[in-house]
Amino acid sequence: MNFLQASISALSLCMSGAVWAGPIPENQESGGGIRTFDLPAALTGVVEVTFDATPLADKMDGFTGISEAEPRKGRDVAAMVRFSDKGTMDVPDGNAFRSDQTLRYSANQVYRVRMIIDVPSRKFSIFVTPPGQAEVLLASKYEFRNHRTAPLNKFVVAGYNGKHRVSGVSLKAVSSQ
Repeated sequence: MNFLQASISALSLCMSGAVWAGPIPENQESGGGIRTFDLPAALTGVVEVTFDATPLADKMDGFTGISEAEPRKGRDVAAMVRFSDKGTMDVPDGNAFRSDQTLRYSANQVYRVRMIIDVPSRKFSIFVTPPGQAEVLLASKYEFRNHRTAPLNKFVVAGYNGKHRVSGVSLKAVSSQ
């Protein structure tokens, strides 16, 4: 399948209202480095990626994101959200981790994450719904890391100090960030 066919396939999947659950097994756990899963097609426009993330330890260090290729390290991932070893969730804005507001996390609690990724502008926003609370805008229009560009092809789960579980992954096209 060539690039144009793959893009049309992904757009058709998204526009049909179908939810992609990916080749990611339910309750996929991070740990021991970076794990990647192929997206159904290259992402080239504005997309929404949602998933449930559950840290399995307090003050762990692990992230979930989207990458253009097989990443060797976290720096190679264009857009991500991280459970930091400080006990808060944060996001890279270019090469520096930060967040628009402080959001603490607790082990074994499920956090619904919604990423709006604008591939052409190389920006993304992260929304998180903590257990029993309203959705929080964690990051608004942050820059992709380093030189990451289109298309984005991989869903990435990584853990370095502790693990987190990712499930319920879905992907759909949206009109804008």
